[in-house]
Amino acid sequence: MITHPTAAELVAGVAAWMPVDGSAPPFAMRVARNALEIAGRDLTLGPAADARAAARMRELLGQEGTRDELDRALVAAIRGGTIAPDESALVEHLRLCALDTLAIDQPRYAHQLTP
Repeated sequence: MITHPTAAELVAGVAAWMPVDGSAPPFAMRVARNALEIAGRDLTLGPAADARAAARMRELLGQEGTRDELDRALVAAIRGGTIAPDESALVEHLRLCALDTLAIDQPRYAHQLTP
């Protein structure tokens, strides 16, 4: 669900940075731990969030495709005026995408926004 950095990039970044002698300051270790927790949630929650988003976009656009293809088609439809920016189905799709992203990135905050 989170496109950049990917879970793999987060893990690789932490692995490349992490000192082998344990000499990192406590704050830096908390940042590294947070990055790994985000990567873990993305690996766990991301595929279902992507599937939900793709299903909503298929409905909005009336076409098939991968999540990335549908994202590009949705952007083109909004830019081209085929789908209005205030279209209720689009607004709901974006709201649900934001909640899925927050559930991965900041799960405590996401729960405060869920009706």
